[in-house]
Amino acid sequence: MTTRTVSPEQANRILKDLEHKLEDADELEDIYARAILVQAQRAAGLRPTPQAPMAAESMGVQEGTILSLTGGDPSEVAAGSEFGSDIFGQFHRPHSAQGYWLLPSANNPDAATIEAGEDWLDDQVTEAIRRG
Repeated sequence: MTTRTVSPEQANRILKDLEHKLEDADELEDIYARAILVQAQRAAGLRPTPQAPMAAESMGVQEGTILSLTGGDPSEVAAGSEFGSDIFGQFHRPHSAQGYWLLPSANNPDAATIEAGEDWLDDQVTEAIRRG
């Protein structure tokens, strides 16, 4: 760990810079969304139905939001794969409001997902100190 002595004025500039970065954290949202999607794609690959990995691979991130990039029938497949179906046997049974791979990944991020956000925050602090 490296330490650095800064003046109160420099410390104030550093904190203001960090405050601005964190108030407008679109980049952080995007990083977390991409990391959650990677985790969800891994989880989908472990599902017993072939639709789960296919649906997960057709998803992407736009402006910090995970969504099906294909639209139409593939997005319905993604929804069936994520939440299951009591009607269609090709999807996991039973229907689950908690989801099977995407929502569990978002609700319980793994270490790699958390680390992706921490890395961004570390970079912001380092850059703010460098500019300070």
